[in-house]
Amino acid sequence: MSFKKRKNLELDIIDLAIGGRGLAKPEGFPVFVDRTLPGDRVLAAIVKKKKNYAEARVLEILSPSPLRVPPPCRHALHCGGCRWQSLPYGIQLEYKQRHVTESLEHIGAMSGVNVKPVIPSENIFGFRNKMEFSCSDRRWLTPDELANPDIKKGFGLGLHVPGTFDKVIDIENCLIQPGMGNGILDLVREYIKASKVPAWDLKTHKGFWRFVMLRHSAAFDTWMVNVVTAQENRDLLVPLARELVSRFPRVASVVNNVTSRRASVAAGEYEDCLAGEPFIKEKLGPFTFEISANSFFQTNTRGAETLYGIVSGYAGLTGEEVVVDLYSGTGTIPLWLSKDAKEV
Repeated sequence: MSFKKRKNLELDIIDLAIGGRGLAKPEGFPVFVDRTLPGDRVLAAIVKKKKNYAEARVLEILSPSPLRVPPPCRHALHCGGCRWQSLPYGIQLEYKQRHVTESLEHIGAMSGVNVKPVIPSENIFGFRNKMEFSCSDRRWLTPDELANPDIKKGFGLGLHVPGTFDKVIDIENCLIQPGMGNGILDLVREYIKASKVPAWDLKTHKGFWRFVMLRHSAAFDTWMVNVVTAQENRDLLVPLARELVSRFPRVASVVNNVTSRRASVAAGEYEDCLAGEPFIKEKLGPFTFEISANSFFQTNTRGAETLYGIVSGYAGLTGEEVVVDLYSGTGTIPLWLSKDAKEV
């Protein structure tokens, strides 16, 4: 069988590869197909051909897998945020466990390692305490939107199409962040549109609005809104901050990160606090942390507590040990262990 680029093939998906792509093996040759599940039969186009494998994109699902369920998010088939919403959560965990085993065997050359079942997240949706949304002066339209003549390519605030740097989907309702985040995001979106100030163009590197980053405290139910812009403009941003605090009393911090760098990173060269404090507070167990806009913190707060409890159990500290954190971020793990250690 020929596997030339741009050739269309009917493929039977037989497995999920590490990274989440479906795997087909026509005549024994591996073809990776994004957004497919084992049991799918699809019409796909070859987009990349290498000596030992090929990559393809789905043109049509000819026969859906019995594993498929309707994704709850309407953006799920195109957005890069959640790729497995069509797969039941319990089955997701089984594949993740298997992928860890395969990585240890094929990459780490370790056989017979006992990989325990994945501990599920307490919340499947609304769990994520940090989201970064990109601004675009010409948002990417889904096939359904393209079929609607009333929808135009205008400003967009959302997440990227996988594998692209310039295709931003306008996200109205992201299910993995707490619900209030979508209301905050919508207010910022409408304010930016009304400002008539252009969004950052990823190709020309001109414009003003770049990113909107939201942080949420699970313990205190407060929010941080970080607006990343190419220049400083308090006359434009302070009224936005005031409106956010007025409309959403749970917003405890509004900051402006400013960066003129070309790199598409939601962190500024410097920061200006527009309203409230320059941080929000969060708790893990008995410890309270002050989290700034650019500090690292586990994105699933309840999941982090579960993880750290397991780390503590495995460590088995007796009060005589010295704990060394070699790659410390906010210091959450050594602080968690400090009550049982001699020294951190």
